[in-house]
Amino acid sequence: MHTPRNLQSLVDEHVARWQMARVARGRPDRPAPCVALSRLPGAGGAELGQMVAERVGYGFFGIEIVDRIAREQNVPRELVAGVDEHVRSVIDRYVIDAMRRFTEDDYLRQVVRTVTTIAEQGGAVFLGRGSVFILRPERTLRVLVVAPREERLERAAKSHDLDLEHARAFLTQEEDTRRSFYRHHFRVDPDDPSAYDVIVNTGTLGMEPAVHLVVEALDAKLAAAVTSE
Repeated sequence: MHTPRNLQSLVDEHVARWQMARVARGRPDRPAPCVALSRLPGAGGAELGQMVAERVGYGFFGIEIVDRIAREQNVPRELVAGVDEHVRSVIDRYVIDAMRRFTEDDYLRQVVRTVTTIAEQGGAVFLGRGSVFILRPERTLRVLVVAPREERLERAAKSHDLDLEHARAFLTQEEDTRRSFYRHHFRVDPDDPSAYDVIVNTGTLGMEPAVHLVVEALDAKLAAAVTSE
C-alpha cells in the first residue's frame, strides 16, 4: 500500500519508538499500556493527547490518521512487521469478538483492526474513534476530556474562526454527531463516567495540570500492569 508522506512519517517514527522501547525493556512481549481519549467537542482533547504523547514518548494517533488507515482498508505493513503469528491471531480473534459487540460495519471493522494492531505494539495515544471502547481495559488508560460549555464554545469559535452564534450551532452539531457515532457503532453512551479510568476537566484544571494528571495515571496503570504479571 502506498502511504502518504505525512502518515508514512508517523508510522516510521512509531516503529522506531517501538524498537527502542523493546531494547530498553528487554522484554518485547510486554508492550507499554496505551492511552485512549474521548472528549467533548471543544474540550482540547487533541492538544492534551499530543502533549501527553510528547511527555511520555508515545506516538499520537488522532482521528484523521485512524480514519485514513481504516478507509484505505489496510494497515501499513511497517506497523505489523514486528507482530508474530500468535499476536496476529490474537488480533483477528479480538476483531471477530468486537464485531459481535459492535455493529456489523466494514468501516468499523477496519477501525477496530487498525487501533488494535497499533495497540498490540504498545506506547500509543489514541484520540476518539471508539478507542476507549475498542481496547482492553487492563492494558489501556481510558480518559474522558471535558470542559465547561462556555469554554468549549470559545475554543470552537477561535479554532474555526466563527462568531459565537455560529460557533454555538457548530458545537451543538459536533456534540450530536459524537453521540450518534458512539450509539450507532458501539451502542454506548460516550459520557457514561463508568467507562473511564480518569475524567479531566481542562477548563477548571488548565491544560498543563490536566496533562500531568493523565501522565500520573498512566504511570499508575503501568505499575499495576507490572505488579499483575
